[in-house]
Amino acid sequence: MATKRKIFSQPRHIWLSALILSLLVLGVVTIRSSWDQPSENVQFPDVVTSRDIEHAREMFELRYNRKGNRLDHLSWLAEWYLTRDRLADAVLCFAEIPTSHPQYGRMARYQQGRTLLTLHRAAEAEQQFRELIAADEASPQIEPRFLVDARQRLRHILEVELRFEERQRLLTGVIARDEADDFETIAFCFPSHLRWNGPDATRWLEEFHAADPNDAKINVALGRYRIGQGKLGEAREILEAVVQQHPDDLWAMSALIACLNDTGDPDELSRRLESLPPQADDDPWLLLALRGRYAVQNGQLEQGIAAFELLLKQDRTSTEGWSGLLSAISAIKDEARRKQILKMTAGIGRIQNNLGKIFRRADDPESYLSVIELCEEFGFDNEGLLLAKFVSKLAPDNPKVQAACELFQSRLSATDKH
Repeated sequence: MATKRKIFSQPRHIWLSALILSLLVLGVVTIRSSWDQPSENVQFPDVVTSRDIEHAREMFELRYNRKGNRLDHLSWLAEWYLTRDRLADAVLCFAEIPTSHPQYGRMARYQQGRTLLTLHRAAEAEQQFRELIAADEASPQIEPRFLVDARQRLRHILEVELRFEERQRLLTGVIARDEADDFETIAFCFPSHLRWNGPDATRWLEEFHAADPNDAKINVALGRYRIGQGKLGEAREILEAVVQQHPDDLWAMSALIACLNDTGDPDELSRRLESLPPQADDDPWLLLALRGRYAVQNGQLEQGIAAFELLLKQDRTSTEGWSGLLSAISAIKDEARRKQILKMTAGIGRIQNNLGKIFRRADDPESYLSVIELCEEFGFDNEGLLLAKFVSKLAPDNPKVQAACELFQSRLSATDKH
């Protein structure tokens, strides 16, 4: 299985750039508005001492030769706390700055999200990144590199927590804006083919859990990690507790059903599956696979086919989807279709084996060509076109890549006409 490159890191140069930009923005001409108040007699977070406030006033006026207001001083204090490793205090100051503030708002959300992620407070960090992304997509203000970094950090949270459907929605926008890097392109095209529960991801998730042990999404992910580690009793205990608190959460329920399937409790497995609402387009991918497998095992072949086909509609290159569909079609003895799906299943396996070449040589256009050729052979035209377009940036004069782009575009145009 292809392995993701090094777990998300926090590049020092981007952190320093953000800090410098935030300090520079303090020098911008004061914007008089409803929030532009003097600092006297106004509230600051409890962690901010009167001495800190006085220091902020003095330093701000000394540096910028003007009196600051409350938000000037809050922004200055937040940055100062970061330099003194008072991260939780910096978060409290950033939180006081509204996103709508034209001078400080967007950078406050970015810095707050980054700092929260450093503190492993994943849900809070996610909220800040989502707020920043939504605000800046509606009205761009922040420097693009910081917005890209925020998206990558949000993607990291989703990956660690195994929330791949949400990652796919995030990457859909990144792909549409032609902002995807090599990993994001691969992750979008082959979302279920990248291993993400190795030691580094486990460390991140354990730290998320330590910082927020009651977060439902983190606990569902922890239960799924425990299943992968073979700790089925612990996984079941974690997941049953989440489902008891959130009985309508299909993402949590699908993880529990996966655990029940592995623990060999057929009665409870059947009870849980049969109590579910009808299958829907927005079912979690894991649940669709479990529905399909259960239906086929119980001779409900048309239901199984419907579940696997819906899974493949959401994730066209899903190994689980193609292998499950193969089992269902084999059972109804449709030999022509069985051969077609068997070919696709084998093709997916070959693609997966070749993805590792890309991660070993991400800057080498030749490393992508074997996967592009397999996409061509097995009819994954959208995926092949996205890969070929990305590689064309690395090698704009490569004739193989240009030919692949033209072929995929021609195929997709023909499909659209029909």
